[in-house]
Amino acid sequence: MIKIEFTPEEIDALELERYHHPDPKVQKKMEALYLKSQQLAHQEICRLCRISEPTLVAYLKQYQAGGLEQLKKTGIQAQLAHWTNTLRRWKPISKNIRRAR
Repeated sequence: MIKIEFTPEEIDALELERYHHPDPKVQKKMEALYLKSQQLAHQEICRLCRISEPTLVAYLKQYQAGGLEQLKKTGIQAQLAHWTNTLRRWKPISKNIRRAR
């Protein structure tokens, strides 16, 4: 289980966005994270939101990577942000690989 600490302000923002964000996909993400902030088990969140466990884990990782703004990204925006973060993590490693040759 992924552990995330939520501030009262973050919980308030999740509660607002889960009903008022213009994109229904983002609303679902916000709902899942709001339920997580209320200490519900992953299985229960998945049942209530009608999402799979891997989808929930992806939402949680998006939130850990960039907070609410990251959750608001959908489709190509989310994929681009994911790969950009991956490249940033690999950049220092690739320098060490080149030096080792």
